Amino acid sequence: MTLALTPEDSLFARVGEDRLRRVLWAFYARVTRDPDLGPVFTRRIGPFPQAGWPLHIARLEGFWRAVTGGPGAYRGQPGPAHSGLGIGPAHFGRWLALWETTLGEELPAAEAAALLRLARRMHPNLERHALAAPPEAPHVQ
Repeated sequence: MTLALTPEDSLFARVGEDRLRRVLWAFYARVTRDPDLGPVFTRRIGPFPQAGWPLHIARLEGFWRAVTGGPGAYRGQPGPAHSGLGIGPAHFGRWLALWETTLGEELPAAEAAALLRLARRMHPNLERHALAAPPEAPHVQ
């Protein structure tokens, strides 16, 4: 017999809105200080924590709400969003390492492990999109 999870049993419910937001801000503060990842994000979003960061974090919060069973209306496409950024496998490895560190500092062990598992499952798809050549612009004659 399979038991359906109710919203109260979801990973989102266990993590909570405030802790999820705190994790994301702490993580991206760490990412933007990283010598390899920082320039990628600063070039795309601007200086942390100003510029486009509040909007970026809000989008990410919507994404993580959705994948953890919480309320949300995320409608983005995470894979294609990572194409054309000039990032490769080393960037993703570093991203996962920083994610793991941040989760360990900010969350209880069970919730940190669950969020890390989700990120590891997403990793191959995001990396595949990042390594794909960006689509060519249409030729105008």
